[in-house]
Amino acid sequence: MTLSDGFLLLIRWFHALAAVTWVGGSLFYVLVIRPQQRNAPEQGAMLGPEALTQFRGLVDTCIAVLIVTGTIMLFDRITSASTPSVYLITISVKIGLALWMFAIARRRWQQRRSAQAQPSVTMVPQRGVFTKAMRLMSGINLTVILGIAVFFLSDLLAFIYQEGLTGR
Repeated sequence: MTLSDGFLLLIRWFHALAAVTWVGGSLFYVLVIRPQQRNAPEQGAMLGPEALTQFRGLVDTCIAVLIVTGTIMLFDRITSASTPSVYLITISVKIGLALWMFAIARRRWQQRRSAQAQPSVTMVPQRGVFTKAMRLMSGINLTVILGIAVFFLSDLLAFIYQEGLTGR
């Protein structure tokens, strides 16, 4: 193993660690914390503003690590002569989904910040099927769905790249 191979291995490890931290933390929130908050509202919010701020800082760090490490890995792979065109298409889709996740995270933090600055307004919840479906497919739920899709594409990219190297 050369020094550059060791560096790329470290970069891949940091990239995977940041992705697992962000998506795993979001998945834990969706599957464990939020249902607990709904089932026991009398206990109050399990996560106070301090915990949400810490998670926001963690997500911001993960995004920065993902951008830096992803850029390094991208240039390493696309400069290889054996990179097939299907790899480039798949990586483009993966980058698009990741950018969508980054935009969702950014929008959520901006909404939270503006909600804290504005006086609270009581909204009447809408109970329509379409409204419920849209709520399920937005925000942190959508981040989890996109994150799982990005993990799948990562494995697919590794498979495509290996196939390109071996020529099978």
